[in-house]
Amino acid sequence: MANGRVISLDSGVYKVLTEEGNEILLKARGKLRNMTITKDSSFNKNLNKHSNKKDIYQGKLSPKVGDEVSFLIKDDTYYLDTIFPRKNELIRPDIANVDQILLIFSAKRPDMSYFLLDLFISNLEYNQIKPIIIISKVDLCTDDELITLKENMRYYEQLGYPVFFNNSKIGVPEGVKDLLKDRITVLSGQTGAGKSTFINALIPGFKLETNDISEALNRGKHTTRRIHLYQYFGGLIGDTPGFSKLELVCKKDDLKKTFVEFNKCHCRFRDCNHLDNSLGCAVKEEVGHNIKQSRYENYLKMYESLDR
Repeated sequence: MANGRVISLDSGVYKVLTEEGNEILLKARGKLRNMTITKDSSFNKNLNKHSNKKDIYQGKLSPKVGDEVSFLIKDDTYYLDTIFPRKNELIRPDIANVDQILLIFSAKRPDMSYFLLDLFISNLEYNQIKPIIIISKVDLCTDDELITLKENMRYYEQLGYPVFFNNSKIGVPEGVKDLLKDRITVLSGQTGAGKSTFINALIPGFKLETNDISEALNRGKHTTRRIHLYQYFGGLIGDTPGFSKLELVCKKDDLKKTFVEFNKCHCRFRDCNHLDNSLGCAVKEEVGHNIKQSRYENYLKMYESLDR
């Protein structure tokens, strides 16, 4: 038995990066089709979101890209035997064990959306994934606009989120590549913010990589977008179809936990959701001081959007 990580999949065939750094193709064993999954299992986090989870049930467990697995060899064929517990997983894109996401947001054309940024951050905090914020197209800003933008983003830096400003004419900001080492990284962000331009500057020819499972199996051209993890800068970078639909995945009572600055206020009301009419709420008292007004307003907007 040996261990590795799933870096791509296609029609039940998995490409795994072994601990020795080799890439192999394997199939999943039949036992994964009938797994016993408990309520507290890491594989159960994103199931039955709108109903009570069963304490235990039988079901099929499908490996995801990013899964750590063990495999064996039988009759000269590699078989995926075990999927190790996940620290997180996403549905769109369908990937597991992500360490961080490069959030690409545009300074202009389209204009910067702080609500969308906060929405992304809340989802990532809920899934225990680190956001790294890349602000693109800063070369389109006037000097005054750039000063205001950097002042606004300084608040996010103080929350612990790395922020980089990217001039599309110059290339990748210094320091980004260093953050990719020993990490699984996925790119996402605002539509039209220049994700393709950024990734091509980061890794010239990245989109041209074609060494996928279909070609290895001589199946001819494979045009459907699949999720892949590629080895770059000492880590793994996800080439994914992206987030086709962005919506909050947490419950109302959990949303406050995804705003990290709220946790520093030590509100004395245990069940307080820090709403605008919450009298004596320590979070509400800090709005406009240590809590940015726009962040708090975005929190209220998200809270009202949740129905549970």
